[in-house]
Amino acid sequence: MPNVVIYVDDQASKEARRYQKRLSRVGDFECKLILPPELKELDSFIQDSPDLFLIDYELSLVQPDGTKAAYRGSTLAAEIRARYPDCPVVLITRQSILDQLDPARKRQLTERMQMCDELILKDDLDDRLNETRQLLISIADGFRTLSRIGSKTWEPLVEVLGAGDEEGELLRETAPPLQEGEWTVTGAANWIRNVILRFPGILYDPIHAATRLGITVESFHDENVQRLLEPARYVGVFASPEGHWWKGRLFRIAKELAEQEDVDGHPNRAFAEAFRKRFGRELLPATCVWDRTAIADWVCYVLRQPVKIKNSLRYYPDSRPSVMDDARVSFRAIRESNEFDEELLDSEGIKLLEEIEALPEP
Repeated sequence: MPNVVIYVDDQASKEARRYQKRLSRVGDFECKLILPPELKELDSFIQDSPDLFLIDYELSLVQPDGTKAAYRGSTLAAEIRARYPDCPVVLITRQSILDQLDPARKRQLTERMQMCDELILKDDLDDRLNETRQLLISIADGFRTLSRIGSKTWEPLVEVLGAGDEEGELLRETAPPLQEGEWTVTGAANWIRNVILRFPGILYDPIHAATRLGITVESFHDENVQRLLEPARYVGVFASPEGHWWKGRLFRIAKELAEQEDVDGHPNRAFAEAFRKRFGRELLPATCVWDRTAIADWVCYVLRQPVKIKNSLRYYPDSRPSVMDDARVSFRAIRESNEFDEELLDSEGIKLLEEIEALPEP
């Protein structure tokens, strides 16, 4: 059965009809385009049981019949979330719209996003249609899976994640959304997507998994590497096409391979050599974004490139749980990136800034 998506936009817009057609082009989506309703009529304007709401952030303020919609898309999203708490709500807009928001509107949007599950860009429906469709499918499927779980207690939630006992203990340390021992669909979805899958430490995305094994992302995607690491791949709810891997399982596989091939050392140095001895293939080493030498052992938060711990500083861009990997910022990002914010360093890091700025280019 296709996912039923209700897309709320100005139906007179050629752009809106174009995106409706693009989303409905393949059989996994049935996208229904509707006009923004008056809020007092919200309870009656939904005729179907949708799998996902897609709402334009910049709703037309004047509808074809001359009436005005006295709210933004984020307001409608919050109202829908209150009425349909088990259904995902996604805002859609253009990057140019976000760039034009003044600080007050940006704060308002950030606050409203707490009532939504994702913000996607119309630009991505133009340029990255397949990836954006897969994201929406993953969100819809994940909410549906959580909704169908009968007992909203801890054990079924761990089971739907595919976590073992050791992983379940780590998950307990991330403040899971339990109220009197039970969770809601929205709370669990937000925790899984914005904590467990977002912060590296229990699960790793490709760049973090590759770097912790001491190899490049390209080498990580080698067919034999992927086959070897398949038991560590995350296949639970909200699993993404790019993939995530359980950290503990990843390291165990790397350690077992090294022991079997009689290679000593930490996985970030032993894995590539053990792999070469087993498969007769060289894996490229992860090189540091600062000094361009191997072996990098961490990932720069700002640049999302491998970096050696000694060539980076501890960074505090978010409130990630303590069981997750620390965020670090590379000397390269400190020196060159406009996204680096020195206010997110600790006092020790701030003291080192002057020395880092004075370092010669490696």
